[in-house]
Amino acid sequence: MKHNVLRPGITNPNLWFPERPSKNEWNKIRKVVLDRDQHTCFYCGHRALKFMNVHHVEETAENEPENLVTVCAACHAVLHMGRNLSLGAIEIWQSEMSQVEIIQYTRKGVASGCSLQEIKGGLPIKEGEFSPNSIEWANSLLANIGDKPRMSLPESLSAVFVSFVRWQIE
Repeated sequence: MKHNVLRPGITNPNLWFPERPSKNEWNKIRKVVLDRDQHTCFYCGHRALKFMNVHHVEETAENEPENLVTVCAACHAVLHMGRNLSLGAIEIWQSEMSQVEIIQYTRKGVASGCSLQEIKGGLPIKEGEFSPNSIEWANSLLANIGDKPRMSLPESLSAVFVSFVRWQIE
C-alpha cells in the first residue's frame, strides 16, 4: 500500500474553530468517509473499526467527503502536534525513520506488550533544537505560519508517543 506523507504539524489558528455541521449530519458524513476508506488510515494504512477519525485534507470548513479522509488516532495526534505536545502524548525527536515507520513500530511494540518507554528506547532518535516535550516545536511553526493554512516540521523530525492521552494506538 502506498503511504501518504505524514508530518508533525499545526493548523493555522485562524482555522481552528470552523463552523461544523450538526452532530447528526457530521455522523452521516463521517460514516460515508469511513466506509469509502474501508476504515483504513490515509497515512499509515492501519485498519480498525474503532478509534478512527475523519480529518480534513484541505484546511477549510468544507465537509464534503472529497475533502475528508480516514486517519487513525495516532496519525491524527501527529497532524495536531501542538495540542498533543501540550497533552503530553507525544515528543518531537530527530530520526532517520519516517513518521509512518515510527507509528507502525510503536503499534507493533504495543501489540507485543511493550511499554511506550521501551518502544521509545528502541527507536533511533536524538534531540533536536528544542527539548523533545517542548511546545516550542509548535510555537516555532506558529511564528512563521502567516496566511498558510498549515505548516509541518522538516522531514528529520518526528513525533514519538510517550502517553496514551486521549487516543488509542491499537
